[in-house]
Amino acid sequence: MRWIIRGLAALAGLVMAVLVIVYAGSQWVIRQGHIVPMTDVAIPKDAASIAEGARVARIANCRDCHGANGEGKILFEDPMLGRIAPPPLAKIAATMTDAELVRAIRHGVHKDGSSLFIMPAAALGHLSDQDVGRIVAWIRTLKPGPGDSQATMSYGPVGRALILTGKLPPMATSAKLSQPTRPADMGRYVADIACLACHKLHQDNMMEDGNTRVPALAPMVAAYDPALLRKLLRTGVGTKPDHGLMSEVARQSFFVLTDPEIDALQAYLRGEAERAPAQ
Repeated sequence: MRWIIRGLAALAGLVMAVLVIVYAGSQWVIRQGHIVPMTDVAIPKDAASIAEGARVARIANCRDCHGANGEGKILFEDPMLGRIAPPPLAKIAATMTDAELVRAIRHGVHKDGSSLFIMPAAALGHLSDQDVGRIVAWIRTLKPGPGDSQATMSYGPVGRALILTGKLPPMATSAKLSQPTRPADMGRYVADIACLACHKLHQDNMMEDGNTRVPALAPMVAAYDPALLRKLLRTGVGTKPDHGLMSEVARQSFFVLTDPEIDALQAYLRGEAERAPAQ
């Protein structure tokens, strides 16, 4: 019995040591600073630009993650993995300058220089100066409300292990992907800011929850009937009544896409499918 007790005590000590190492190591990754210069972007004040900022914020999935009215919400919660809780936009914006907001959106960097997690900076980095300025202008119109989420981000032991091993990487990036205005290739622009946060062009992709697989974007969209694609992106109903996560995103975000934007998106993805067939 004595040896069993000693063995259990040793095992408990080993587990505790591993947990301490995982916590300390992941905390270092979480708090690590990232040097990304801030950019001055013109922030419009007119109603039309603010309304367009609200629309682009839907297309770029800002309002899918942070709530339809920027109130924040819990996207995912699991005691072992953690809680993914994008904050209320008005609350976070009140602590940041316009340049800090632009950097957070396009580069995934907190005010203090640490990285955001589960922030699609690789996609949002493509937002033009004009569009990110419009989004910031819209965010500045939001006010804190009683319905704002009080939840905060947290990481469980498995989540911290994923951070430490690079399976859940920091989203901070210094890459300069944007242009002053929207590019001529509107289809590629929409794909970059709206689709590639979840999809890959030519391969299936696995979401951060480890359970949701999303199909390769180019061959899927290329094969769609144009009218049915518009219906899918606006109602969530495509080749079947329920496309899971895609149906949710369509109803919450993509319904504001115009016919020319959807047609341009499909034309771009058809070209991609022809140039580089899915693997």
